Amino acid sequence: MDIENYISWYTKRYRHTSSVYSVISFIISDFITIMLCIGAGFFIVNLVDFHYINFKSFVTYWVYLPFFLVIYNIFKLYPGFMLSPSEQIKNFVIANGICFGAIAISIAVETDGRSYVSMGFILGFVFSTFSLPLSRNISVSKFFAKTKLWGLPAVIYGEDNERTRQVVDSMLKTPRLGYVPAVIVSIKPSSWEEYKGIPVLKSIKESIRLNTDLHIKMAVVIHSSDSDESFKKLMQTTLSKFRYNIIIPNMNYLDTITMSPRDIDGIIGFSTTHYLTRITNRIRKRSMDLFLLIAGSVIAIPAMIIIAVIIKASSPGPVFFKHNRIGQNGKKIKVLKFRSMFPDADKKLKEILDSNPVYREEWEKYQKLTDDPRITPIGKFLRKTSLDELPQIWNILKGEMSFIGPRPVTAEEVPKYGESFDYVFSVKPGLSGMWQVSGRSDVDYDERISLDSYYIQNWSIWMDIWLIAKTIFVILSGKGAR
Repeated sequence: MDIENYISWYTKRYRHTSSVYSVISFIISDFITIMLCIGAGFFIVNLVDFHYINFKSFVTYWVYLPFFLVIYNIFKLYPGFMLSPSEQIKNFVIANGICFGAIAISIAVETDGRSYVSMGFILGFVFSTFSLPLSRNISVSKFFAKTKLWGLPAVIYGEDNERTRQVVDSMLKTPRLGYVPAVIVSIKPSSWEEYKGIPVLKSIKESIRLNTDLHIKMAVVIHSSDSDESFKKLMQTTLSKFRYNIIIPNMNYLDTITMSPRDIDGIIGFSTTHYLTRITNRIRKRSMDLFLLIAGSVIAIPAMIIIAVIIKASSPGPVFFKHNRIGQNGKKIKVLKFRSMFPDADKKLKEILDSNPVYREEWEKYQKLTDDPRITPIGKFLRKTSLDELPQIWNILKGEMSFIGPRPVTAEEVPKYGESFDYVFSVKPGLSGMWQVSGRSDVDYDERISLDSYYIQNWSIWMDIWLIAKTIFVILSGKGAR
């Protein structure tokens, strides 16, 4: 498509090149959720004793909403584009701590007999921790992203190859990122005309009019296989026209968001840190594991007793199953699980793999079977909900595992990790992790390694919190479970 036809095509589909509409969308979603969190806090206090607080009075506290708006803006939650989930949770927790905390303290100090109102705001802060990120994701995916006003149009500069398509696909399937691919500019001659309804322009020189005529402000440039000189020319002649630029370097082997630029006497380098090698970070991670164990035991222990009774009553054999796995630094550990198979499972597996090449291929790829005849009826439910792995809290208590980390593997799986094994298992294995919430059983080994490496390179306590929250969602949805 030439530039004249594209300008006509664009003006029929896009009404704006500003993020103001997206910001307004977020403000509406945030304000509704904040009021619901305050209401939930007041409701809990009212349940304890209705004399303490008037539940319906929470609506009168809408006057504090502008305060939230100012603080959220300081913490870059508006427009909030391209924030990683862990960074978004971190910013929300800190911003909400300031807002809810300041309001609760001011009410407690300036008024008499209204300490229970302060308690309602403290509980509101607890509800807001996950409610606000969740409400944003839901409102964007279910409502805002379906309108023409959502997002900021972006120009994609790239070659006609899989890498460019992957970037476009990621932007299309993740509307919360905020950038909408409006056009692809091919930086090499090709027969490429369009991709998933997105037109392709063939002229880098003409693409300057995307900014001068259409006022598009964002450009995403995917580093090509050309020489540095041609790439430098592309940036000098074209990207200088756009206000915002995202450069995607040809460094796929470093899937990290923790890289920082460093100036080595005029030479640009990028530094990255293996954060879990620091003793202070390992202490923080272990402390969170112990806190979750204590907090979750109120629900976990009764649930485990009920499950144990059902397993014992439904089929012969032991309640628990110990499996030899490889843990941190190649150490052998015995992972505890609820038994979900018949007692002669190993014999049945050999017979199935010997007689069915389709099952054998699936087993070699995933180490699991979709319709596994070895699994008991109650075992199918336990696996679908991942409750069969609940006893691994014992491994976490012993310090052999963590709530979040790479999954422990069998000795037979180690060769599949190749040279990446030492790096992936330089940390404690986890009950859940990046690849489990990204598809669980549907993810092959190459993607497992990539996701687990990403987790290690980008670890933060906020990422663990996000992964725990996403694990709950994935379990409830049953995505990828076998």
